Amino acid sequence: MYWVMLAIGLVLLVAINLALVGMVMRFRSARGREPRRLVVRRTAQLGTAGIFAVIVAVAFVVGVIETGNAKKVEASGPDGLQAAALTTAQRGLTLPVTSASTAPLQISACGQQWIWRYQYPDGTYSYYELVVPVDTTIILRLCSTDVVHRWWVPGLSPKMDATPGESNSTWFKADETGNFDGASYAFSGASYAVMRTRVRVVDVPTYQAWLDQQGAGIQAAQSFVQKTNGEPGG
Repeated sequence: MYWVMLAIGLVLLVAINLALVGMVMRFRSARGREPRRLVVRRTAQLGTAGIFAVIVAVAFVVGVIETGNAKKVEASGPDGLQAAALTTAQRGLTLPVTSASTAPLQISACGQQWIWRYQYPDGTYSYYELVVPVDTTIILRLCSTDVVHRWWVPGLSPKMDATPGESNSTWFKADETGNFDGASYAFSGASYAVMRTRVRVVDVPTYQAWLDQQGAGIQAAQSFVQKTNGEPGG
């Protein structure tokens, strides 16, 4: 859509400037004679209006089509996470999934003052950093525990609001590994400027290893807390 609008803008820019230069050259004044008066016939006016009307209509139709296409969730690619294990991927009821091997990975992203909490299908969670496998469609379920937050990581997804008491979702699929940084784009309180996030895209083996390590660390921490609270004087 950006390329289409850029092409239309360039065509209009060149056409308008060429018309201005042509009129200046044709109707300019010279020493000893009066400048020619510009008279535009009705046919030329209607023709120009028709051209602009066609451009507007084309832009509108393309915008409607692209808006509809943006709502369609792509299937995970051949190098993405396979959905054979229910602990690492889930199938959405309203998603156009054709097979288990291309099912999207659904992750909950909950905003709170002032950090993002990500929860994975197996119950594992992380703060600030979202780790996802490459070439895998990610369905991000957005929620908020207090005020309206806005999730946006440039290069991956459009801006989407996380509203208390309402459900919202977005999706993305990273084609290459790397880190993608995002920041807060909606005022959510005094410290909203420090509400940042990062999406780390890794290969599938690295993602599975991280998921196991993160889950083991959470379990160990919970066991430690339970043991400490159970001891006398703890």
